[in-house]
Amino acid sequence: MSGESITLILMVGGWGDSPVEQTLRRAHQAAAEDLLETLRQTHRVERAIIATDDPSWAPDLPGLPLEVDVDRPGEPFHFGRRLADLIRRAGADRVLYAGGGSAPLMGLQDWFGALDDFIGDHPQAVTNNLYSSDWIAFYPARTLAPRIALLERDNALGWVLSEEWDVPTRALAPSAATRLDLDTPADLLICRAHPRIGPRLRAALDEEGSRADSPYGPMTGTVKSILGVMARDGSHLTIIGRSSPAAWAALDRATRCWVRLFVEERGMVASGRLRRGEVRSLLADFLEYAGIDGFFTELASLAEAALMDTRVLMAARGGWPSPADRFNADLLRWQEVRDPFLREFARAAAQVPIPILMGGQSLVNGGLMALVEILYGMAI
Repeated sequence: MSGESITLILMVGGWGDSPVEQTLRRAHQAAAEDLLETLRQTHRVERAIIATDDPSWAPDLPGLPLEVDVDRPGEPFHFGRRLADLIRRAGADRVLYAGGGSAPLMGLQDWFGALDDFIGDHPQAVTNNLYSSDWIAFYPARTLAPRIALLERDNALGWVLSEEWDVPTRALAPSAATRLDLDTPADLLICRAHPRIGPRLRAALDEEGSRADSPYGPMTGTVKSILGVMARDGSHLTIIGRSSPAAWAALDRATRCWVRLFVEERGMVASGRLRRGEVRSLLADFLEYAGIDGFFTELASLAEAALMDTRVLMAARGGWPSPADRFNADLLRWQEVRDPFLREFARAAAQVPIPILMGGQSLVNGGLMALVEILYGMAI
């Protein structure tokens, strides 16, 4: 193996047994197989290690040495310790880490651009997003492993490498390809409407969409309605959450919507504010003042459609509902939500007379840019 070759470490798993989570699991596995195939074609990745909690899943990809490393049953998952252990056991120094749902829109040329300069025997890293890394290539991995073992989540890896460990880190230019990640049901709904996803993910999402009992099915119309609002000159669109200037610029270049932006708490995960309980939100304060129904009544009076990163509101309230609750709320399946606040929030959102798509950070960043691409093609 050459000194410039890369070891891919791909983590795929962590989902519960609820129907909404199992759909995300299948989508992550399909997207991971597409990613493996694309990276194989770069001829930079010479082996891959998949860390998963699903012993029944083993991708078949000829031409790329592949090892499946199953999580130990009953052992609590810790991102940093798991990644550091894989690095040590593999003896890998030039590593590309990726989460299972990362980079569903990144094609072969995108990866050539990302990895072309990832050479040389000096500390370095390249990532999709410095403030919330979905994937990151870094060197020297074995030297960095003891520090990586301290990290609880992957989102902070790029920020910590750059700002705390002084590793020169290059972040790719913001785009739908570099910023869309399959974090929530909203991301799957947008991906299904996008022409550039890989064939395995396309097949998985189409199969899900064809199921009469799919929890995602009713929301397909919501995506179409939001696209219709975005396409109409002079319409009113509201974006709430950890959106970025690049997403606003893409929307501004491609549409003639009147846009309201309520942007708060960007970097709350990477900076540690979420972990330390320091997240603050003016909208969360207004929600307390106006009540849930009052909040949505006011939102509907201001907009014809809305994209909402609800995780800031949850964090500011000091609670963090289960994945099943968060995802059922995103899909407006409020009857399935156990958390009292989130149940009422989803119920009120389902009754608002405007299309609302709720999710996480990816929705109002890469997801927003992907919606613009769906409407106006790739030349933006």
